[in-house]
Amino acid sequence: MNIVSKLAALGGLGLLCTLSSVASAAEAIPVMINNNGIAFSRMQEGQVIAYDPVAAYDEHTIQVADCNAFKADLKSVSWCFSSLTNQEAFVGATTEAGANRYVPFGGGHCSLGLANGNLTARGDPRTAIRIGNELILNGTLDVRTRFLQDTERNLDNARLRFQLAIQNGDLVEN
Repeated sequence: MNIVSKLAALGGLGLLCTLSSVASAAEAIPVMINNNGIAFSRMQEGQVIAYDPVAAYDEHTIQVADCNAFKADLKSVSWCFSSLTNQEAFVGATTEAGANRYVPFGGGHCSLGLANGNLTARGDPRTAIRIGNELILNGTLDVRTRFLQDTERNLDNARLRFQLAIQNGDLVEN
């Protein structure tokens, strides 16, 4: 099945992730989801809550990070950690090209949202799950459950739509 056929087959799927905002056609949507410059975070009552991507990837746990003590910059945003060990692991995993295995797939967008063509759906770090060598986020735990019901298909569709959105300029570097 070619790209056009895959996209056409996906066209009727509903939105299953939480929306951060409804973007106008002229509004640029950032590739890397962040809150006040902090990646792998969410907002709660007007406050940024940062989480440790290394703990999510390596230990399969969701840990609140300490941005005042452990922070590193990558891809125009800051990443926070729960320990110096995790901060060092993150920095050590960054290649010269800027790639890093701890950066969530899709820049932190909701993976099921991406699979369905929703570029404004934000992933919640509390839904983080490692699939193969990728850290996957979804908008809620219920959405993660839906994503996992057909993981391979959903991940393939999310990859395709994410790449096309970048190529088409629908998602732009922060």
